[in-house]
This record gives sequence, structure tokens and C-alpha cells, in this order.
Amino acid sequence: MSPPPLAASPLSDVTAVLLCGGKGERLRPFTEHLPKPLVPLLGKPLLQHLLRYLLLQGVRRFVLCTGYKAEAIVHFVEEKPLPPGNSVVCVDSGEAASMADRVLDARLHVPGRALVCYGDTLANVDLSLLAQSHEASGALATLTVYPLQSPYGIVSCVGEAGLVTGLLEKPVLPYWINIGFILCEPAALDEMRRGTDLVMFLGALAERGGVRAHRHRGKHLTVNTEKERSEAEGEIEFFTLLEGAGA
Repeated sequence: MSPPPLAASPLSDVTAVLLCGGKGERLRPFTEHLPKPLVPLLGKPLLQHLLRYLLLQGVRRFVLCTGYKAEAIVHFVEEKPLPPGNSVVCVDSGEAASMADRVLDARLHVPGRALVCYGDTLANVDLSLLAQSHEASGALATLTVYPLQSPYGIVSCVGEAGLVTGLLEKPVLPYWINIGFILCEPAALDEMRRGTDLVMFLGALAERGGVRAHRHRGKHLTVNTEKERSEAEGEIEFFTLLEGAGA
């Protein structure tokens, strides 16, 4: 008796489009010589951690949307080739391009759906679960969202006398932030307009009821400043454990 056929991966038609073109001015002096995605975390470029995680999740095709110091990312790809059976291409839209311009320039290399990711953000998002919830909803685009934590302590007070009724240290607020990992149907990308950004793109789709949110409550790291980079090095264990020794 023949074994049952293997189920198709929910990511089999997905191309990861990684936004790697920003200058990262708040990460100077690192970004005086490196593009932001190549800033090191525990001795490896942030981009290497991201690519490795996406590979482990089943993504096989990648487009790196470059701009600032694009040649450094091309060199990285040449020096750190992906394992056989995977593909990566760099598309340079120039330093001044908008995010929408970069994604649209990448479309030539995106035969199906696109998973748009920020090149400065790591998160242990379950991409199979993201794809399943996206397909079940029938959305044109599903973005991954994460709970917003206040960077400040919150004080509750009432009345003119300012009676304090409670204090909370950096609480999680009842809002969600966009952390990327945006799964887009080809029909969604057809609606993207040059010169705009992802907020405008998603906002226009949302007005038509075409966007859903995938709530992620696991790990999330965004590296915009040296303080965040330093903190990320202390929290990136969830990525390095997945990569394995020597990876």
C-alpha cells in the first residue's frame, strides 16, 4: 500500500520580500559603514538571523530589496549562499525609493504570494499558522501584529486633587503594532501605488475590508537604535537556538 501523499506546504508559493534599503541613521556608527540589515547581533548580521529563521519555517524564495549600501548586501549574499534548493535575488531601487517602490520592483521575482518583512525586525512568528489563518479569512493581506507595551510607567489618578488610584510599570496597552510579516495576495500587490508606503497601501485595502491581523504574542525584536541592538543581543536566544551550533 502506497503511503498517503504529503500535504502541500502552506508556504510553497510564498516569496519573502525583505525590505533592506533603509539608512538606519539612528544606528550610527554601525550604519556609517554597513546597511542596517547587516548590523551584527551576537557576531552575525541581523539579516542572517532573519533568513535562517524564514528558511526553517519553510520559505524557499527570497528577494532582498536594497538601497543604502546595496553592494554590501550583494557581497553578503555571495559570501553566505543559501542551501541548495533555495533562491535569493537582490533588487536595488536606490536610496530614495519608497517602501512601495521597493516591493513593486521586486514583483518580477515574485510568482505568487509575497511575505513582506522588515529587514530590521525579528520575531518567531509561526508562518504556517499565519498562512492558514490568512487563507481561512479570504483576506487580500494579513499583517502580523504585536501587543503594544508602554515604555513608561502608567499612573491612574482621579479628581482635581489628583488622587492616585494605581500604578503600573510599563504595562501592555490595549493596542497592537505592525511588525511586518505581511502575507499579500497578488491581487493586493496590484493595488499598491508607487511613491507610497506600506501604511497607505494597507490602509486603502483596510477601507475595503481586505486586511486581517494575525496576533503574535511570542518573541519580537526591532533594532532601530544602539540601545535596542544591545537589548536584542540579550534576547536573541530564541533565534540562535533554532539555528543550531555552527549554523
